[in-house]
Amino acid sequence: MVCCSVNCAMFLFAMLMLAACAGLPVRGSVEGQALETRVDSEAARYYLANYLADRRQDVLLDQRIDRVYQNANGSLPSRDDLKKLSDDFSVDFAALYLADQIGRVPINRRFRHAFDQAYEYTRKALPEGRLSLPAAAAKYEVLFVPTYLYKRLVVTGADMAVPREALKKAGFTCSFVETQDDGTVEANADTVAAAIRKRAQSGRRLIVVSASKSSAEVALALTRMDPAETRHVAAWLNTVGALQGTPLVDERAFPETEWLFGKVDAAGIESLSAARSRQRFDSFRLPQHVLVVNYFGIPTIGSISLIARTGFFLLRKHGPNDGFILLGDLIFPGGVTLAQLGRDHIQVNDGVDITAVALTLTLLGWLENQDSPVSAG
Repeated sequence: MVCCSVNCAMFLFAMLMLAACAGLPVRGSVEGQALETRVDSEAARYYLANYLADRRQDVLLDQRIDRVYQNANGSLPSRDDLKKLSDDFSVDFAALYLADQIGRVPINRRFRHAFDQAYEYTRKALPEGRLSLPAAAAKYEVLFVPTYLYKRLVVTGADMAVPREALKKAGFTCSFVETQDDGTVEANADTVAAAIRKRAQSGRRLIVVSASKSSAEVALALTRMDPAETRHVAAWLNTVGALQGTPLVDERAFPETEWLFGKVDAAGIESLSAARSRQRFDSFRLPQHVLVVNYFGIPTIGSISLIARTGFFLLRKHGPNDGFILLGDLIFPGGVTLAQLGRDHIQVNDGVDITAVALTLTLLGWLENQDSPVSAG
């Protein structure tokens, strides 16, 4: 039995390594983000290299893609839209199309421009210790809510230690929510709500930062709270948010962790099932004054990391995904969306210290210069 399991694991690993080398090489850009990678179809290759660069050479394919844009309803494609595009073209085509549609939303484009400027400044200034915060930073506090198994999965950045230290080094005031690392979304939401209430005593405006599973916990906490209890919450940064769970749980394909990290609460994993999470997602009602920023990666077959690769291929039958979550399920509606092309659920942690400071600076500038709540499709 052990031998069979080992052989199966080796076969799966070999298949994934072959898949990593598969695909068509391509170079192009989507809304200013350059990408050199491999994609899963000629349609995806042509779309990135030719169609988006306005070099139309395939009349029939151009007409098919034109119809996709003509049938767009003005909002970002849903999970079902992306699945249909995956079936009609390919999974990577659907992923690249989502990236393009995100960039076409004016408010997303403006936020991207502001972030790119903040990133370049932070990249140069933070390592040299010469980063200067605006005076308004003193009015804010950043509250971190860690993700699943954060006390055990330190290597993946689940405890958010790196971005926390980077923000503290930059001069931001930070705090941390001690949730149950294998607890349910519902139980941890109560802990998050209590922490948000407590931080009201500081007199500072709160920027809440979550990642993956904890994004569902923050959304549920803000939904359950009385509006008066959230007046000090200025923004929520939803990073690779498992807002609608993952089919990996429903299909019993979620990676086994107990042999590495000890006993875990099965209810915590079950609370991330797609069936349960989508029902919970429909109940979310956030205070209108809270600025929501969705931040995640959009990988292709040629850019997926080793850690995310197994989930990436298992989920492809459902459409484009980041290795753990379907891309259409990462976005909280009405928020600003910033997507990093060529990154996956784990790769968004690459350079996370610079990214965290740059995102917080961008949020700060946005909050201080916007006269009313923002909305994006």
